[in-house]
Parts: sequence; C-alpha cells; structure tokens
Amino acid sequence: MRKGNTILKILNKLWRPKDRRKHVRAPVSSTVKFRILDSKNPVICSRMIQGKVLDISVEGLCIGTNTVQIDGLHVFHPSSPYQNKLEIEVELRPDLPRLRTLAQVKWYSRVEDEMGWIYKMGVNWESLSESDQQTLKSFLKKKDRSLIQEK
Repeated sequence: MRKGNTILKILNKLWRPKDRRKHVRAPVSSTVKFRILDSKNPVICSRMIQGKVLDISVEGLCIGTNTVQIDGLHVFHPSSPYQNKLEIEVELRPDLPRLRTLAQVKWYSRVEDEMGWIYKMGVNWESLSESDQQTLKSFLKKKDRSLIQEK
C-alpha cells in the first residue's frame, strides 16, 4: 500500500462525522405498517401506509417507504411546533408478536434505491409497552449474536 493511501484513510476517519446515536442499530428487513396521526387532533389520521424496516434499535428504527404525505397529513414538519405522530406496527419476524406503538419521525430524506425513489425516515419509539420492549430486546440480542458470528 502506498503512503498517500494510508494518510488519506487516516484523514477520512478523522473527518468523518461522528454517529450521534446512543444505541447500535441492527440491519433488518422487516415489514412495517403505519398511519399518520394529526398532532392537533389525533382522531384525524391517514390510511395505513406500508413500508420496510431498514434498521432497528431500542431507541427507534429507520423506515423505507414511498409515501410521506397522504390524506392531507405529512410525516414531518421541521418548522412546526406541532409534530404529527405515527401509529406503527412492526413485524420483526413471523414467529414474534408484532410491536404496536406510537412513534415520532425525527428526520426524513429522499433517496434512490434499485426500485426508484423512496423516502427514508428516522423514527423514535414513543411508548413501547413492557412486553414490546422485551420482544424487541430479545430480537436484538439474537440479531447481535448472528452479526457477531458473521464477522
């Protein structure tokens, strides 16, 4: 390896933005359904939207979807003091109970994948029940073991 390549790799590591996450996210390929709840009147909600869980942690998840606005509601308004919530249902695996909870979108961006343009959303759990927390932690422990074994 040449000296210039080594220096470039070191500089890239130093200048790379630090990940601000408190929890490691496990890559997954699970299904998710969600609806947008109006922040001013939670009785008003959108139709169910389908998506894919791209990664997950005890803090939240990243969702891939082709819809961020439906029925007059949008998943995220960064300039508004009112933030719409998501009513979310995640199927981690067919043999596990589905996680059902409220969540809040922290960011979203439009990205291109092999199927065309989609949106990625960073979502934080709002109120996972004790049983959902246990299901998630158990899933992540098994996922963590499989990730370690793959390396």
